[in-house]
Amino acid sequence: MRRTVHRRAFLRSVGAALATLPFARLAENAYAQSAGEPPPQRFIGVYHPHGIAAELFAKRGTDTETRFDLRYEDSPLEPFDDPSTYGRSFKDRVVVIEGLDLLSSTNGHQSAATLLTGSLINDGLPHNSSLDQFLAVEHGLGGATPATSVALAVGSNELKAGETLSFGAQGIPISKIIDPGEAFDFLFRRVVVGPDASAQASAERQRRLGQSLIDFVRGDVNRLRGRLAPLEKAKLDQHLEALRGLEKKLYAAPSGSPACRMPARPLPFPALERYNGGEPYFDAITDLHIDLLALAMGCDITRFATLVTSDLSYANNPLGLPADNHGGVAHTYAASPLGNAGRPLGPGKPATWKALAKLNRYSYGKVARLMQRLSEVGVLESTLIYASSDMGNPASHSTRNVPTVLAGGANGKIRMGRRIQYRTDCPLGTLCQSDSREYETVPNNRLLTSIAHAFGVEVESFGWQFNRSARGPLAEL
Repeated sequence: MRRTVHRRAFLRSVGAALATLPFARLAENAYAQSAGEPPPQRFIGVYHPHGIAAELFAKRGTDTETRFDLRYEDSPLEPFDDPSTYGRSFKDRVVVIEGLDLLSSTNGHQSAATLLTGSLINDGLPHNSSLDQFLAVEHGLGGATPATSVALAVGSNELKAGETLSFGAQGIPISKIIDPGEAFDFLFRRVVVGPDASAQASAERQRRLGQSLIDFVRGDVNRLRGRLAPLEKAKLDQHLEALRGLEKKLYAAPSGSPACRMPARPLPFPALERYNGGEPYFDAITDLHIDLLALAMGCDITRFATLVTSDLSYANNPLGLPADNHGGVAHTYAASPLGNAGRPLGPGKPATWKALAKLNRYSYGKVARLMQRLSEVGVLESTLIYASSDMGNPASHSTRNVPTVLAGGANGKIRMGRRIQYRTDCPLGTLCQSDSREYETVPNNRLLTSIAHAFGVEVESFGWQFNRSARGPLAEL
């Protein structure tokens, strides 16, 4: 209601015709904020592969919740306190959480699908939508921007549970983009046109043609819908939602804001996919995805996104790690009891912790880069990043104690600059999937509930995992 009042006042003050001028939405946002309204909130879910070296991720003995060090030797979290590389320290803009579990009824790799759904994985799919789609589509929080949401990934077009984060209703995967050129087209083409008259005339012709095509396809889809089974209808509804997204982009105004410059379209890469020669380009592809995504957030082209990152599995990679990061780093990790969720299975091998921590540090460096870019376009404080992996101990494919980092600001809805620990113990001989209280477990669907609350959606729970008694948000946030 406050935003509606501010919008009306804004339009009265400058004339309703402003709504047709370049990026009127940005001016409207600025006006609302000058009237005391917080900026619109944004959400980005980030996946990184291969779990965590818990021994080097965990809070140090002298650390407290609010006073802690991230720059110790072999720290995977060091990028968050590295101003020489990322322009400033982001130590006060992160919450590092230990002890969250993905109780997802499947192996570690497929549990990537649990990160944003909080759901069990059956037959390769979760039971419900992911948090980004729940907020952006089902609750309409992405409705004000040209792109309701965007799903980006590095190295794999596959949409199975272990390869993607974003799912629509009934757990149907959302299409994702692995080519930065296509990401540019999806986010910026027809949205940021620029002031040139001929370019705007061309954009108007494309808009009219695109609208005609959409009207034709929508009619076709609606005729088909009545003859389909419920699951197929859900898939079709997802296509209709994509059509609505295209329609919004066709009507989007061109950018006239200095902060919303038109980026150059990325040049094509010789290869994009894993196992097909794309690995040496993954680092550059990741950086381009991050830069385009941050700029799209700053330009208010989208407010909801997911990013699935990859490793650097190729010979002579810049990390100096084995060519097979999965087999040569993740599976050779020999954990201490800390990395085995408290189980006394030997002291572990510190050399393997360091190798995995180096890979983890690379992944968190990409999150820090995303924070840097969001800060540069002025939206870090209103953005919440949730970065995690599909497992804790990668050698055993354990879904206990997965690494969890919240970053950004969320408009102050979550207190940043902290380290939070939950118990990670799991008795020998159990699968840690009972409803009993014989052990301590904190499933990540409680974190998702907390995030939903931060975005103004008051739900009692989100998703469904084995520990059904674990409901409600995380009070510590």
